[in-house]
Amino acid sequence: MMLRFLSIAMLFLATGCAPRHFIDRQDSGVRVFLDDPNAAEVLFASSVDGFRVRPTTRDPRGLWVIDDLADREFRYFFIVDGRVYIPPCRYREKDDFGATNCIYQP
Repeated sequence: MMLRFLSIAMLFLATGCAPRHFIDRQDSGVRVFLDDPNAAEVLFASSVDGFRVRPTTRDPRGLWVIDDLADREFRYFFIVDGRVYIPPCRYREKDDFGATNCIYQP
């Protein structure tokens, strides 16, 4: 548990001023977080469900969160206040429309 906390803390420190994001593996799947305190609305789209745009919620820490995602590989991006946002992520790819998606690999 402490190692998970330290990993998340290091991710926050390493990404600078851009909105930060991280993925937390749970027993029931994964949760995706975005730390953007200035955002009024954050939506999430992924290949898990055909890039259907889904709302996120704010957790008690002020992080935007989406859960109920299977712990398997998927592509994703955010829509923050009406604009597509691709966070810094380890794995990326161009999609069929010339845009970029992040890739989650368990």
